[in-house]
Amino acid sequence: MPDSTNALVTPGAKAEQLYERIKADLVAGRLTPGQRLSEASLSRQYGVSRSPIREATIRLETEGLMERRGMVVRVRERSPEEIVDIYRARVFLEGALAADAATRHRDLDLLRLEQAVIAEAGIDPADSAATVRANRAVHDALAAAAHNATLADLQQRLTAQVTHLPATTLSFPGRWAHAHDEHRRLLAAIRDRDAETAQRIAEGHLARARDLRLRLFTTESAPAVTALAAPRSTETAPRSTEAAPRPVEGDA
Repeated sequence: MPDSTNALVTPGAKAEQLYERIKADLVAGRLTPGQRLSEASLSRQYGVSRSPIREATIRLETEGLMERRGMVVRVRERSPEEIVDIYRARVFLEGALAADAATRHRDLDLLRLEQAVIAEAGIDPADSAATVRANRAVHDALAAAAHNATLADLQQRLTAQVTHLPATTLSFPGRWAHAHDEHRRLLAAIRDRDAETAQRIAEGHLARARDLRLRLFTTESAPAVTALAAPRSTETAPRSTEAAPRPVEGDA
């Protein structure tokens, strides 16, 4: 069971609070794909009655993070085909958010995005957890700068579908430096209010993350799935003969 849940939620906690707590454990990988959990065990672990557990897990089910069988829930597993579809949608949404950020950003939005990109420069690429946090900060700042709550919500929901997968694409050799360069170019386009360039850079950034994610799948168990990614990005993702990255939550 997840370590972070040892601090019990108070008995009167709302289902909303519990939902956020369980979702955090899902995203962090403390609840793993395929894991089966009964309402009774979740109730004991989180220190609440079954009613808010049921409400929270039903909500997580609607978001595609859990599946229910009676009083047992299972952390949803995604097939390579489903992951490809999620990335295709994320590519489109990230491009749209970048275009909106270029045309709608305010001075404070630009400052926050600049700070997030600058902070990446001091990150040790070998520190997977730090690269994931820094990358997330950039994407969060981008979404905020777009001032499009609908797109941002859709992107957040889709991102949650892949952040608990068993490795981060940022751990591939050379990927962190490449991603940071993409973020710097994206920042420049947004600063110049060049929506077309910002959209192209953002879409390429997510497309390369998709291609690397597929390499993880082909390494593990799906040798034919690479064809599912078409159309592929025009730039080549960093290639390596090294083993796949070690497990850590998060993604590019």
